[in-house]
Amino acid sequence: MTETYTGTATVELGDPPEGATGVEMTLTVLTAGSFEFPDGASATFHELHTDTRANSSGYTIPLAPGQHCVTIKAEPESRWQLTAKYVKQVRTALGVNAKGETYGVESQENGTPDLIAVIATNGGSGYVYAKDLYGGPMPTSPEDAVKNFNTPRPPREIPVYLSDGETRVGIFEAAGSGGGIPSYPSRSPALPTADAPAN
Repeated sequence: MTETYTGTATVELGDPPEGATGVEMTLTVLTAGSFEFPDGASATFHELHTDTRANSSGYTIPLAPGQHCVTIKAEPESRWQLTAKYVKQVRTALGVNAKGETYGVESQENGTPDLIAVIATNGGSGYVYAKDLYGGPMPTSPEDAVKNFNTPRPPREIPVYLSDGETRVGIFEAAGSGGGIPSYPSRSPALPTADAPAN
């Protein structure tokens, strides 16, 4: 289903089909602002882009027993559109490329692979290096965070590759300070590999 809303809203999804394990959502903002998903993850859009794909954030949450709706929190004047559907996810093992690098979806079960699955700004699926996504200095204490990491940072563009870690297929925009979440593909098997590149 796809609907448009203003401010905080609860989106009814109907009864989930048997075997569903999650709710896959694509949030497209129609005005700048901050938006919070049901599990507390958030995305902040400081401005709208002419390329509307940059105004979207994809996210999948686990389906709780009896759940048939999702609530998106937003400022009262914020307008947004949500596309949501039930999905069945099966966790697969991480792949390993010819260089010995692991690739796949970051998860509690699998940990962080060398190449993390993302959706590029051009809508294609691929992988970014974890060192590029999470690289950079980290605060050593709460005091250090307040003193040295309190300045807002702009989003960063990170190269997106096929599973070989070499064939570039696009860019991923990592959120700066103030919010944002990575957009993960919902099903690992659909991701492109060096042997089966994306269309």
